[in-house]
Amino acid sequence: MAKSPFLSTRATIYLGGVTAISAIATDIFLPATGVIARDYQVADSQGALLIGAYLLAYGVGQLFWGLFSDAYGRKFALQLSLVAFAITSFACALAPSFTWLVVLRTLQGLSAGAPVICRAMVRDAATGNRAGRILAVLGAVLTVSTMIAPIIGSGLLILFAWPAIFYALALFSLGYILYTARYIPDTDAERRPERLSLSFIIPNARRLFGMRAFSIPMIQGGFVFAGYAGMLSMGAILTEAAYGVDPEAFGALFAFAALANTAGALLTRRLLGNHDLARVNRLAIAMTGIAALACFALVFVTPTLAVFWVVICLYVFAFGMILPTSNTMAMDPAGDMPGFAASLIGSVQVSLGAVGSAIAAIIFTGSHQTIPILMAAFGALAVATSLLPAQPEKS
Repeated sequence: MAKSPFLSTRATIYLGGVTAISAIATDIFLPATGVIARDYQVADSQGALLIGAYLLAYGVGQLFWGLFSDAYGRKFALQLSLVAFAITSFACALAPSFTWLVVLRTLQGLSAGAPVICRAMVRDAATGNRAGRILAVLGAVLTVSTMIAPIIGSGLLILFAWPAIFYALALFSLGYILYTARYIPDTDAERRPERLSLSFIIPNARRLFGMRAFSIPMIQGGFVFAGYAGMLSMGAILTEAAYGVDPEAFGALFAFAALANTAGALLTRRLLGNHDLARVNRLAIAMTGIAALACFALVFVTPTLAVFWVVICLYVFAFGMILPTSNTMAMDPAGDMPGFAASLIGSVQVSLGAVGSAIAAIIFTGSHQTIPILMAAFGALAVATSLLPAQPEKS
């Protein structure tokens, strides 16, 4: 019975939608970063803080939500997270100043526990290639959502004003709260409140981080995500400054990157039906290396917008391949603590994403080079990490 939610396509799509909430909270916001900064009379580049603060808080919050779902059940944790997310989204719409908006975005990020809880729910039901295929579907649903989100954000900016974006996020969360309460059972009935104690957290975190089967794929995914996060935080601002793309039009441009990500995730799902997980991950790493080299080449030329965005999409395609494979490989050694493992993976990866977002804001000069530099550097780090020797597991 615990595994039944994952046996239907509808439930898998539902999990994909819930997982997408955090990404949507970033992507629906992309066209508005510069607009909000100007509305509060701060520098356009300060708008990136609204992305970086959210991502950093999201990474920290996952440590809590994964453990909380292990301790008190997946469904209860998911519902509590969604309620908190809805409240903070509504509060963001009413922020009286830019400083308050940054603070509220931080609280919104802390409340975004749905993705890590959903990964733990997948691990409750499956491991290995099957889990990878499910995560690839979740990734595809997530990417379709993120493709639509900036377009919706642009539309809301045109029809209303930027607070409407946060009202939309609150309504989106409320819909999933009602659906979860009515249709989604708990996938882990056992309660383990002792897992919220430091006596559990410290030794088990040390054990997991000491296992290269866990730490290497986790860091791989985190490095690639860092480059992607830099594009999320500065994409609208950079394309406006370097190519004259209006913020309202960036949503349509971002849709091409989202399609590339979807293609990568769906290709991964197909490959996992016929090939070993480690082999598919190696292919994803190879694609990341190719994309990093292409990004590096962009630094030395002045490409047209079309060429620039094709190379960005190549990197995002590789990101769509590497995330489901690396996360599945990292989750496999989790044993009986998938919630905790998922929280560590999510926290490390999203924290690296926040680092990428912050670096993008710091090095931005108005030229096209910022994002290619970031993607080339973090893509190279991901490839280098994959070359580390395997460590025999201690018995």
